[in-house]
Amino acid sequence: MPAEPGAQPAEVADPDLAPCAVTPAVELSAAERACLELAWQALLAGTAPIGAVVTDATGAIISTGRNAVDGTAHPPLVAGSLLAHAEVNALIWLRDGRERHADYRLVCSLEPCLMCAGAFRMAGLGALTFVGADPFNGATWLLTSDQYPGRRPVEIAGPRTDRAGRLAAGLVVAYQQLRRPDGTFIAALRKLRPDLLAAGAALIDAGLFERAGRREPWDQVAEPLLAAV
Repeated sequence: MPAEPGAQPAEVADPDLAPCAVTPAVELSAAERACLELAWQALLAGTAPIGAVVTDATGAIISTGRNAVDGTAHPPLVAGSLLAHAEVNALIWLRDGRERHADYRLVCSLEPCLMCAGAFRMAGLGALTFVGADPFNGATWLLTSDQYPGRRPVEIAGPRTDRAGRLAAGLVVAYQQLRRPDGTFIAALRKLRPDLLAAGAALIDAGLFERAGRREPWDQVAEPLLAAV
């Protein structure tokens, strides 16, 4: 764990995490690029491909996290647990409970689930950006509820509807298609978002899992995967 509250090891807090070339038609912020690379790192680790970062008021990345429900995380945060979501692992670095972090933003590769939306709210951040849609588990509606969690207004942006959005969602769809093709997530998407099912299938056809099996770095896979969707 970090030596001081709010600190994070240098290998995780690097603000230039995941610099990658993308197709000219796709413009990504540094935080969005970082989330997508973290999602790729999660896939390489054998778990759901979802990444998240926290940025400060200047847009600099101050903490990162990736899904670690299966396997381990580096550095070791929440791992091997159903609670080991990317957003939790990014937010856990905000160690000063006295501060609301209203000028901080959580940026995620996928729309947060109910647990992660709650964690975002309880951490006191003022803004949320997510790249890909999750029509099955996504729970950003919680943040605009007129119940207790919604008393402090937050800025919400997402999902993206371009290639970046399809890639972010498609990574998770492809992962679920491989692991649980007859599961409730895939069944729901057949009705709710067949376009996201198509994005997942396109990534599989583009050699997603073969590339992951070869452990190709993100800067080599970003462009072909974006082009596939």
